[in-house]
Formats: sequence, C-alpha cells, structure tokens
Amino acid sequence: MSVVKDDEKELKKALLDPNYPRTIRIVMNRNLSIDKYTSAIIEALEPRMAGQDLESLDEFKKMNPPVDLVQGAEMEMTIRGDTLLYKNAVGGLGQIKSIVFTRALCDVYYGEDAVSPSHLEDVIKGVKSL
Repeated sequence: MSVVKDDEKELKKALLDPNYPRTIRIVMNRNLSIDKYTSAIIEALEPRMAGQDLESLDEFKKMNPPVDLVQGAEMEMTIRGDTLLYKNAVGGLGQIKSIVFTRALCDVYYGEDAVSPSHLEDVIKGVKSL
C-alpha cells in the first residue's frame, strides 16, 4: 500500500481489495453471546455477497465454538486474496477459501458503509504514517 498511501481515494480502493493482505483483530469490550457475534457478522456479509458462495457463511459460523464471548476475548481475521485465516476466541484456527467472502469482509470493514468508521479512520491514518 506504500504506493497509494498519499492518495486517500486510492488507499480506500486498495483497502477494498483482498489481495492486499491484512489482519483484523477484534477485541470484545463487553460480554456477548457467540450467536449474536456470529449473526452480526453474517448479517453484514450476506448482502455484500450478492447471493454468491453463501455456503462460506455456514463455514464461518462453524468456526466459532458454542462458547459465549467475554470482555477481552480476541478473534483474528487474516485476509490474503481469496483466503480468510480465522482464529476464534478460544484459539481454534480455521480457513475459508472464497474471494466473494474476503471481498465482502473487506467491504464490511473498509467500504462506504463500514461497520466501524473509527476503525477505518485509524487504518487510513496508520497507513499514511508508514
């Protein structure tokens, strides 16, 4: 992303491209049921997937064990092209191979309607400071 870091429009375009590897770390700031966490992510992803490769949503759901999340629990999503490497809150590892899924995930976090505008702003500031 060093090529685009000075051009915010190009930077935002690059953030939407899953071919630029990145890791998204989620740290829970309160207790939450695993069903609510998983449902919220699936609800954000599904419309962005436009009816394609929806079985990957079931794969994602299965990567989260039936253990509720506590404050401080961490999950990691590493995006590399068509591959999502996922580390759940209990340390379990999983993988989804789907460019539709990884593009949708990039849009969830870095698109025009990002789920966390403050995260998007922080990432843009961080990349620009490199």
